[in-house]
Amino acid sequence: MQVSVESNSDIKKTLTIVVPQEEVDTAINKRYDDVKRNARIDGFRPGKVPMNVIKKKYGASVKAEALSELTQSFFYKAIMEEKLNPASAPVITPNEEKDDGYEFSASFEVYPEITIKPIEELELNSPVVDIAESDIDNMVEKLRTQKTEWKEVKAKAKEGNRVTIDFEGNVGDKSISEEPIKSFPVEIGSKNMIPGFEDKLKGVKAGEKLSFEITFPDDYQQPDFAGQVGKFDVEVEKVEKSELPEVNEEFIKEFGVDSGDMADFRADLTKNMTGELNRALAAKRKQIVMDAIVENNNVPVPDALIDNEVKQMMASLNEKAQQAQSSTPDLPKELFTEQAEKRVKLGLLLSEVIKQNGIKADDAKVQERIKEFAQTYQTPEEVINWYNSNPAERSKVESVVLEDQLVDWVLEKAKVTETSLSFEELMSSAQAAG
Repeated sequence: MQVSVESNSDIKKTLTIVVPQEEVDTAINKRYDDVKRNARIDGFRPGKVPMNVIKKKYGASVKAEALSELTQSFFYKAIMEEKLNPASAPVITPNEEKDDGYEFSASFEVYPEITIKPIEELELNSPVVDIAESDIDNMVEKLRTQKTEWKEVKAKAKEGNRVTIDFEGNVGDKSISEEPIKSFPVEIGSKNMIPGFEDKLKGVKAGEKLSFEITFPDDYQQPDFAGQVGKFDVEVEKVEKSELPEVNEEFIKEFGVDSGDMADFRADLTKNMTGELNRALAAKRKQIVMDAIVENNNVPVPDALIDNEVKQMMASLNEKAQQAQSSTPDLPKELFTEQAEKRVKLGLLLSEVIKQNGIKADDAKVQERIKEFAQTYQTPEEVINWYNSNPAERSKVESVVLEDQLVDWVLEKAKVTETSLSFEELMSSAQAAG
């Protein structure tokens, strides 16, 4: 076998392979023998069909099948010999026929050779957050807001009031809804309506009717309304003001603190907030580490791997839509390409860091993570046993634990500067990222 390698780029290779003629003849003759044993041709007994008849009837297909088998076999031998690691299926091109053998070319992508910059050179900003008494005060206020009650008033509507309206709107000769909208609550200042709409409701009273025009934002979600002037006819049904509940024993018990005691309530909030804080911190630090690894290491990414990741992302999106009993539009693949490339690049880099540094998932931490997950079920022991007896599912947990260990390892090795954040800043950041 003769093999030559052409490098079209760091990750694109073309092999030209020549299969010796004796190998070709042997493969074709073997194929003829197989056909002769099994051929069924009128006028001849099975296995007794003359070879010249076999060749005349099956010659083209025998040669094609023999060359196909040789192509697969010799391609595999060639990549082993040249120590190449394909990342895509080869595109096979038969070359001109030769008297001394069968020649073909195979073009494909290979996994890149990766050089990781020393982790010790990474400069990271890691967040540090403490829960202050003011954070607990803010959480109490949020819980009060969740229990807001609305009381009808006869006064004019102002900021913070809720106005219930019937309305209809038009853009040109097109209605914004199929039917007039009835008993629709609008909280003035919530910014849930298009800009300017809530301001028009300031000063209105129950029973009042008004008409006004507002220009839809240029980036409005419905393209045919974007940037257009809408005319609205509104009738006010009622005006309400908010009333927050008193933080008393009854209020505290509604949140599962049976004693109704304020100190116990704040202690319980602190515990819950600490759990949220730890999860958000872990996610934030992980993102910081992953981004730094990607940004500080260049690696060419095979198109085949990107395409495969795009397919997985689109399949996942469709699956979620089916679970929600909704449909997804036919989105172009290009919409996913950038994120898919980043995911593939990150996966390649993380695998190399883990391999080079011999990082392995700690079994005790794997069991801890399984137990933590199992506690959300009614029969935790059954869930734990299921994971431990199901290698594929256990492997998923091991991958998560391994990434967590990698993050801790990088934070120990890198140059880390701690940045203080408030609880609110961290949680807002986590919500935006989610």
